[in-house]
Amino acid sequence: MKWRLALGALALVAASAAGVFATVSLTGWQTLPAEAPLSLEVYDPRFEAAGKEAARLLEAMRAETGVPGATAAVSVDGELVWAAGTGWADLDTLTPVTSDTIFRIGSTSKAVTATILARLQAEGLLDVGDKVADHIPEPLNPHWGEMRLDQLLAHTAGFPGYENNTDWLGFLETLRMQRQFESVEEGLRLVDGSRLLGAPGEVFHYSSFDTSLVAVVAERASEADLASLLETRVRLPLALGTPLLADHGPRPAGVARFYSLGGDGRVRLRSPVNVSQRWPGGGLYGRSVDLVRLGGAWLDDSFIPEAIRRRFWEPMRLNSGEINEQNYALGWRVQPASTVTFGPEAPVMVVHHGGVSRGAMSWLIVYPDLGIAAAVNINAETPAFADFSRVEPAIVRLFAEAADRAPQGVGQ
Repeated sequence: MKWRLALGALALVAASAAGVFATVSLTGWQTLPAEAPLSLEVYDPRFEAAGKEAARLLEAMRAETGVPGATAAVSVDGELVWAAGTGWADLDTLTPVTSDTIFRIGSTSKAVTATILARLQAEGLLDVGDKVADHIPEPLNPHWGEMRLDQLLAHTAGFPGYENNTDWLGFLETLRMQRQFESVEEGLRLVDGSRLLGAPGEVFHYSSFDTSLVAVVAERASEADLASLLETRVRLPLALGTPLLADHGPRPAGVARFYSLGGDGRVRLRSPVNVSQRWPGGGLYGRSVDLVRLGGAWLDDSFIPEAIRRRFWEPMRLNSGEINEQNYALGWRVQPASTVTFGPEAPVMVVHHGGVSRGAMSWLIVYPDLGIAAAVNINAETPAFADFSRVEPAIVRLFAEAADRAPQGVGQ
């Protein structure tokens, strides 16, 4: 049974009657309304008190950072137990953010693409130990053929990033972000003339281009395009509304508008961009409620078999034998004993990915030993990533304690 608690939420739209409109300057800057709508949904009565406090924390973060809108959600044992939205999806129309609001999720897309790869491996269509040439005999760049899929997923294949792409026309196109791309392979052509940063396995360099190459291999191995893979391997099995390809076909209902922060409660719309060049590694739409169900599904052996999960969540080693500098695994970052959430006396394993995308930020984290996943999304960019993501550990502590999952001694 779903328990719904409305905290003055959508009724605050009527605050316009009291003159609480966003004001727009001649330069496009708008002042956020003094009050913002806040709504929450509790899907399990065990978490009613935790849900109220978590919603209060989310709104406090939104107000402190000055972002127009934010959503968050938590799943326990793969089941959505709580979701909240605060602030505004669109200031011009005073449309409130709700749990249905869709955001760009930036590089959190990499964890989604990793999910597709893990599902295809479970089906026997590919293996992350395969080389690119095993599936694409003549890749766009002949040097790509010897790269393994696990190296690409872990950013150790030698691929350049946006900033060191020496395919100069492609480099300029990634800066402009105005062109519509019709396929993942078309976007990959932005880097097919670039020098590599090293031989496969020699260096770690975070990129999105390598995730695009992985996605093209997945398309060839499955004989389906990325949009179809998202539908058949992720959304349909989990009954999700997102993730979706951004800038692909008709714009879905419920997508937030994206803003820049000016300080002192001022924001303005970001200039429009087209993220179709980077779908697999940074170009997806998502909702917090869907991201946590996807994260929680990784703990379900019927969705991702245990052996495959262990392989994807093992930090990648370079040819030297050293673990890469970011503890990056296959499409996820992994901290085996993080002390951020429960303190130095209670380290826990966390698996996570964040993303930034021109007026949006996203955070997805999974606590495998607790069976908990959490997500937070906003429609602006804070100066530091932690400015918005730091609300997540406080939220998770509430739900871990309510579920009696907190490490021993925490909250006592």
